[in-house]
Amino acid sequence: MKQKHHDNVLPPAYEGVERHLMAVFYSGVYVTNADIVKVGKSLGLDLPMKDRMALLKQIMHHAYENNMKAQMMQGFIQLLQERAKTYQTLAQNFPAAAPLMQQWIQKARSTTLLLQREMRSNPYE
Repeated sequence: MKQKHHDNVLPPAYEGVERHLMAVFYSGVYVTNADIVKVGKSLGLDLPMKDRMALLKQIMHHAYENNMKAQMMQGFIQLLQERAKTYQTLAQNFPAAAPLMQQWIQKARSTTLLLQREMRSNPYE
């Protein structure tokens, strides 16, 4: 029964973060299953490939229970920064697509700032 609880409910500290990471509209980046598994590995988790939301919730619960919030946030920040760098390269190579790429870069940077703020916040709020 405890596992089912983990699958459906996020720790309160991560509810806003989840929405930003999983929606391209907010983050400018599509976070893949492989991306989430990679962040999980950096936290010591060996995750199977499955639904993105289930993987993200599993990582968030692990981070919450093991006081690894900063490490988890840093993993996602690194992912966002890598994607923003890729978008910057694409914008330079394809000037016609640059306005769209700049929007995605701005969203990725905004989400990075959100994660940095969350990293510094009190996990028990």
